[in-house]
Amino acid sequence: MKFRSIICAFALTFPASVLAQTAANPAVRAVYTYADIADLTLASELVIHAKVKSAKKLKKLLAMGVAPGFQRHLVVSDVISLVRSKESIDPKISYLVDLPIDSRGKVEKLTKQEYILFAVPGRAGPEYGGEVRLVSRDAQIPASPEAGSMVRRILREMLAPEAPPRVTGLDAAFYSEGNLSDQGETQIFLAAEGNRPVSISVIREPERPVQWRIAVGENVKEGVEPPRKNTFLWYRLACFLPLAPPESLFDELSEPAIKAIRRDYATVAEGLGQCKRARPAPAV
Repeated sequence: MKFRSIICAFALTFPASVLAQTAANPAVRAVYTYADIADLTLASELVIHAKVKSAKKLKKLLAMGVAPGFQRHLVVSDVISLVRSKESIDPKISYLVDLPIDSRGKVEKLTKQEYILFAVPGRAGPEYGGEVRLVSRDAQIPASPEAGSMVRRILREMLAPEAPPRVTGLDAAFYSEGNLSDQGETQIFLAAEGNRPVSISVIREPERPVQWRIAVGENVKEGVEPPRKNTFLWYRLACFLPLAPPESLFDELSEPAIKAIRRDYATVAEGLGQCKRARPAPAV
């Protein structure tokens, strides 16, 4: 049957990363943080606001690889708005989603509900509309004004010409001691995607609060103040900097310099605060 052949094609193209995921308590819906939404947005070619038209539970071969505590559904939805896409898509889309089963053995009702989908393009299907593939099992979130506003803000910051690159580690660090007691400056150079220069300067002056700034570019002196929480620059730093400098960063440095760099790095980490997530962090 045509219906079965289309679903089989969907099942075969469902991302392996989705099938492999597990959850300690799959029946509990997490409240996503800024970092969660940023992770999903970065992983997606398509961000879609859609309203579910129908949802069919899949069984047996069509539900191969579903984690315990979940049910797979074939969902057909009408596109309300295309939040992110390089090209237009079909006004009706189809996708697979694995839903958590609650304590009553049921899953959430999908029909007539609105969601924001984080996806990549799939194949076109004449009967069920354009196929899309969720970037992860939890890449379907309930649509709300707050969620929509956050997604659009992340996209604006992410796609801006001056958007900071993805941080992959630390390249080097130096400390310059001042002439006065408790005076000095630490410079930390970050490894970043595309070899773009990113650095952090921490400046200490006697009887003044410690100051630090971040520079995205060659000119370290033109750095900006510490980023506000839940902004894209904050996300790039707070969510991807290592918790502490690696020992390899301190080769050929003096003990006083190492101590100062550790202290100032801790100041930066404290200033950024914790990157909280309700879902697993992406693999770097």
